[in-house]
Amino acid sequence: MKHNPLRLTLDTYRHRTDISLRFADIDPQWHLNNVRVGEYYQEGRVAFFRHLHQNLGYEREPGTRTLVAHQSIDYLAEVTYPGTVTIGIGVSKIGTSSWSFAMGMFKDGRCAGLSTTVLVYGTKTGNAPIPDRYRELLAQHLMPAASLA
Repeated sequence: MKHNPLRLTLDTYRHRTDISLRFADIDPQWHLNNVRVGEYYQEGRVAFFRHLHQNLGYEREPGTRTLVAHQSIDYLAEVTYPGTVTIGIGVSKIGTSSWSFAMGMFKDGRCAGLSTTVLVYGTKTGNAPIPDRYRELLAQHLMPAASLA
């Protein structure tokens, strides 16, 4: 599969978080276990949500939630222990009640993987429109259009 070269560059992503590799996540070859990679992308998403709350003042309305509807992962290179990975994250699409994150995993400046996650905004009764303030904050983190082609 051929990937847009801009997705392979950390500077393309609007938000970043560093994660120390955990020894418990390493396989016998001292590589990050492919099953654990999804957890690292999850940590990147959680850090993004913390950023919205702590740095931009977003407060989620009581009774609302965000659900992962889909996640895809492309493995591009091995990640070896020890060290740190950087998860780059940007918003790739905003719909009525859902949005998508484009993410990249980088180690030592090299892109080791890409992930796309579709999230849905909702209440206990189902999907709900993304509130205007939340939509505005997501829009501030949109990926460059050229990186999504």
